[in-house]
Amino acid sequence: MIQVQRYQQIFRFRAFRLFWIGFTFSALGDVATRVALTWFVFEKTNSSQALGLLALTYTGPIILSGLVVGSVLDRFDRRTVMMVDNLIRGTIMALIPLLHVLGLLALWHVYLASLVYGSLVMVSLAGSPALVPDLIDEEHLATANALETLSYTLSSVLGPLLAGFLIPIIGAPRVVLLDAASYFFFAFMLLRMPATTRKLHTPTTSGTPPAYRLADAGRLLLHNPILLSTTLMFMAVNLGFGAFLVVLPVFSTNILHGGSELYGTLLGALALGELASSILAGTLDLPLSLGKLIAIAQTLTGVALALLLVGFTIPIALFSMALFGFVSAPLTIWAQTLRMKIIPAALRGRTFALLRMLMQSTNPAGGMFGGFLLPLLSMPVLVALAAAVITIPGLLGLQVRQLREA
Repeated sequence: MIQVQRYQQIFRFRAFRLFWIGFTFSALGDVATRVALTWFVFEKTNSSQALGLLALTYTGPIILSGLVVGSVLDRFDRRTVMMVDNLIRGTIMALIPLLHVLGLLALWHVYLASLVYGSLVMVSLAGSPALVPDLIDEEHLATANALETLSYTLSSVLGPLLAGFLIPIIGAPRVVLLDAASYFFFAFMLLRMPATTRKLHTPTTSGTPPAYRLADAGRLLLHNPILLSTTLMFMAVNLGFGAFLVVLPVFSTNILHGGSELYGTLLGALALGELASSILAGTLDLPLSLGKLIAIAQTLTGVALALLLVGFTIPIALFSMALFGFVSAPLTIWAQTLRMKIIPAALRGRTFALLRMLMQSTNPAGGMFGGFLLPLLSMPVLVALAAAVITIPGLLGLQVRQLREA
C-alpha cells in the first residue's frame, strides 16, 4: 500500500529538511566531479589501467579512514564533524579548476584530490545514518533512508547528464567547480541546523552513556546474522558492479561507439531506475519481510546486469542499466532501516563506519580487477563474471533464516 503522506510528514522536521537539501546538493557535485575526472583521465591516457587506479584512489582510502571516522563521529557533535569535512573537501576540489586555469594541472593532481576525497568521504557515508535518527522520530526511519537513497539517485540522474553536457563546453576540470560549491553549500545548511544532542537508548546504572570501542562494533557485526549477511551480500554487489563500472567508458566508446554523452546517458539511465524505485520504497508496504526483499532484489540485480549479454547495443544497454538501478536501489533502504533498529545509538558512528568501510572497500577492488582484467578477457566474459558475483550471494541470502524473517 502506498503511503505518500510519509514524505510530507518527514519534511516537517526542520533539521532533517536542512540536512537533506545540503546532502543532496553535495551528492550531485560528487557525481558530476567523478564523471568529469574519469573522463579527464580517460582522455589523457586512453587506458583502462589508469581508470582502475583512479577508482582505487577514489575509494581505497575508505579502508583506513573508516577505522578513525567512526570514533570521531561518536565522540564529537556529528553535525560539526560533517561541517568541517565539507569545508576541507570543498577547498581541495576548488584547486582542480584553479590549477587548470593556471596551466599547472597534472594527472597526479587528480589522483591526489581523489585520495583526499576517499579519505574523508566516510564522514558522510557513516555520518548520515548516524545523525539522521537524532533528527526524526523512529517511525520515519524507512522514509528517511529512502530519501538518502533518493539523494544519491537524483545526483546520479542529474550529475552524469550535467557533466556529459558541460565537459565538451567548458572542459572536465571546470566541472569540478560544481562540487566545490556544493560542499560549501552543505556546510552552510549544517551551520543553520541546531547542535545535535545524541539520544542514547542503552541506559546504564549511572545514567551515563556506555563506553564503546571499535571492537564492540566488530563484535556486533560478527554476532548478528542480519548485519553480517547483508554486509557480505552488499560487498559482493560493489565488487561485481565496481568491476563493470570502471570499464564503462571503454564500453561506451569502443563497444557502443559513443562518447562522453553516451557514457553520461548510461549512468543517467542507471540513476533513473534508482530514482523510481527509491521513491516507491519510501511509500510502499510490501507483504514480504525486509530480509526476503533484500535477497530477492540482489538476485534480480545480477540478472539485470547479465541482460547486457543479450546483445551489445545501445537500447539493451540502456534497459539493462535502468533495470539494474530499479532493483538495486531499495537494497540500502531496507537494510539500513534494519541496521538503525539493531545498532545502539552511542555505537552508530563506529558501526556504520565499519559496515560502510567494508562494503565500500570492495568497490575499488572491483574497479582494479575490472581495469586490469579487461585487456586479458573479453567484455562478455567480464560482464558474466560481474553478474555472477552479484547474483550468487543474493541466492545464498535466502538461506539465512534470521535474514528471511527480519
